[in-house]
Amino acid sequence: MTLPANSTKSSELARIAAEAAGNYSSSAQFTLTHGYGSLPISVISADPDKEDPSDWPTDFCHFSAAGLSVSTSTWPSVNSAFSGRVQIDPVEHAGPQDTYSYSGHAVPNPGFLNQSTRKVEVLITLGNTHWSPTYREALMQALIIEKLTALAAERDAPVLHLHTPVAPVPLSYKAERGDGSNERLRDAIGPCLRFSIGVDPKMSDARLDFETELAALAEEYGFGLKLDDQRLNRVRGDWFTIRGFDRERYRQARNRLFPEASAVTPRRAVIASVIGPSRTGTTAAAVAALRERGVGVLAASISSMRRTTFINLVLPVAADAPAESQQWTGGWLDALSRLSPGRGDEPGDSPIDDWKVALSPAMRCSYPPSSQQTGATTTGRVPYPIWLWWQLPHRTVDTPALLAEVQAALQPHTRRCDIAYAQSRLCRGDVVRGRAKLIVMLSQEHRDHETVQRLLADATEAAQLRIREWLPALGRVDPSKVRLRLSPRERWLTYAEISA
Repeated sequence: MTLPANSTKSSELARIAAEAAGNYSSSAQFTLTHGYGSLPISVISADPDKEDPSDWPTDFCHFSAAGLSVSTSTWPSVNSAFSGRVQIDPVEHAGPQDTYSYSGHAVPNPGFLNQSTRKVEVLITLGNTHWSPTYREALMQALIIEKLTALAAERDAPVLHLHTPVAPVPLSYKAERGDGSNERLRDAIGPCLRFSIGVDPKMSDARLDFETELAALAEEYGFGLKLDDQRLNRVRGDWFTIRGFDRERYRQARNRLFPEASAVTPRRAVIASVIGPSRTGTTAAAVAALRERGVGVLAASISSMRRTTFINLVLPVAADAPAESQQWTGGWLDALSRLSPGRGDEPGDSPIDDWKVALSPAMRCSYPPSSQQTGATTTGRVPYPIWLWWQLPHRTVDTPALLAEVQAALQPHTRRCDIAYAQSRLCRGDVVRGRAKLIVMLSQEHRDHETVQRLLADATEAAQLRIREWLPALGRVDPSKVRLRLSPRERWLTYAEISA
């Protein structure tokens, strides 16, 4: 547990008891969807009962990579009639083809408090070319995830969020403006990893120690390291470079550690969702167990919702593995046996031995086009990232419906628009706040940097106005309560409060 400033252990126990007394649910209910594409599927009916809170998820998370996607919705539940800490079952196929749905309940960990912590955000660079990972690189990425999250676990620091692949950050130049309006546009995705942990604001030594160990890992393995810039007048999206990517050292470390792994890009993958009550050290334990069995990680999205952790991993399937497979749910040890046949596992002291797993069938994956320097290709057909921030009253417009409206608003300006990730939470004041990153390909192809920047700015401004006009009618919400910002610059989301 991470204690906030001016807090004692007894006061934290009192807080836990107060929260438990004020929470009328004994478990968290969740739905999970694995499938193709990037648009999340709503769990809200066409005309839900606005007065029934159980119809509206309080938390939502979605991510897509390699042509595959995962969506998760959670909300409180009074159901306690299930054995163990987690129950999960497949749902009869009721959605689009090649979509696999699950529903379940979990007992949250009431002692997992992270809202009172100070966040440390980290950006890791694992390459300087386009994102098309091989089996060997997937194992290297699994090792990096294991090492990073283990550092957090050693300091009892919760992993608040982890996501890969993400958009790389271009190098800045002295001639650029402070607001980043002149910086080179980002690629939509790259071989990068972004994660954040919660630390005790009073324990500055622990943060310094964590960052020092991070720098030592970057030196050992050659990956690039940036930390969120917390200096005056800096906002989220501003980064402080600790170490640049060392291509040769990274290549040597990768080849030394995994000399027998294939250098071929996987064409099939399974989605594994590992679910259980939030604890520190769970991500490191899960990824380490997979890596020890020769299973790497192509993509990952890890977050805690209602004190229940969802470790969503896209895992490469061996080229000689059987073509036929089915969706499956079960315990963690049984899942390891399915993912790595021929090796038995006995229950131990792992923090996830009592967790449950949902596995999709083996699915064909694909890798999007990209460029080392965005906008510099011969055709101009380059995917660009766009960031979205919003705040809406709860039980008005659910997140999948909002994202669908955003895609529709951008359609006149783009030939393609995908949702790379999105997350929303119910906050104080009965409002839902969320963030998302979209990947777009402009309908007009240009190789000139300034022209593309202007097209992106015009497209996001026009789409933002259109979305704000649609939302009141879509959710019967007071327009004055809508806060929404759509921008090609992540740092500009800070000004969302004045966009109303």
